[in-house]
This record gives sequence, C-alpha cells and structure tokens, in this order.
Amino acid sequence: MSCGLSEETLFILKRLYTSRCLSSNEGYHSKKLNKIYLKKFPDRGHLSFKKAIKKLLNEGYITKISKKEDKYYISHIPKASFALSGHGYITTKGL
Repeated sequence: MSCGLSEETLFILKRLYTSRCLSSNEGYHSKKLNKIYLKKFPDRGHLSFKKAIKKLLNEGYITKISKKEDKYYISHIPKASFALSGHGYITTKGL
C-alpha cells in the first residue's frame, strides 16, 4: 500500500467519502459503519474495525464527533482523496 492504509481502512474511508461525510455536521454513525464493515469483512470482527478507525483517527484522515452515538467524518479531504485515488478508487478532483 502506497499510503500505508490497509484494505479495511480504505473501505471505511471510501464509505465516508461516498456518503459525503465531509464536515462536522455530516457525520456517519459508528454503529451503522460497524455493521457495514462486518458485512464486508465478516472474518475480521469488531476489534479489527476499532483498529481501522483508530488508525484513520491517528493519521488525521477522519475526526470523531462525540455525541450520544459517536459519528465520524473526513477531516482532511485532500489527504483522503489522494489515498483513495492512489489505490484505484475514483474521487472527484477539486474538493
């Protein structure tokens, strides 16, 4: 991987990108994201989801919105777009 992101982290990043979770008032619910993740990667489990989220948070790709139920959004759009397009995902230029 050219940017150091795994398939799991790229999947989460792509889900947030396609859902247009690009600002603090447009977050994606963590439980819903976890459910979608477990459908895609049923053999990896819940701990793998937490590790993927933690990696994205630590590297500055996403930010957590602390509410009753945590939400996530892409906080560094150019970095996320570069990572996704570097792995063959189609992203819109000029965001």
